[in-house]
Amino acid sequence: MKKKLISTIIPVFLFFLSPFYSIATDLPEELLEKELIHLLRGPILSVVGVDWFRGNEKILAIEQDTNSLNVKVQVVTFQGPHNPPYLEEIVTFNIKENRIKPVDYFNRIIPESEWNDFNIP
Repeated sequence: MKKKLISTIIPVFLFFLSPFYSIATDLPEELLEKELIHLLRGPILSVVGVDWFRGNEKILAIEQDTNSLNVKVQVVTFQGPHNPPYLEEIVTFNIKENRIKPVDYFNRIIPESEWNDFNIP
């Protein structure tokens, strides 16, 4: 009799103690973009081949296909110890399951008149 009573009380007790709301929250978009850029640092380096101004990366577009994600990222690279020429490099990555593959690449030299637009010191 005690086992029956305990086996009935425990599920009822757990039911009433469980929350009726989800504790999941939406993450700020800025944090999600920062983590996505952190995930893409290795693949970006493998495409551009040189260092860039860390912290100035931008996600220009995110497009979702049926089973993959296309992410377009912009970085500004430099030669030597943060010296010109500065290059705007735009790389589009396809993320499918756990594979990240570059699918498009564009670069151009940034003229000195545009350095302020890219937060170049």
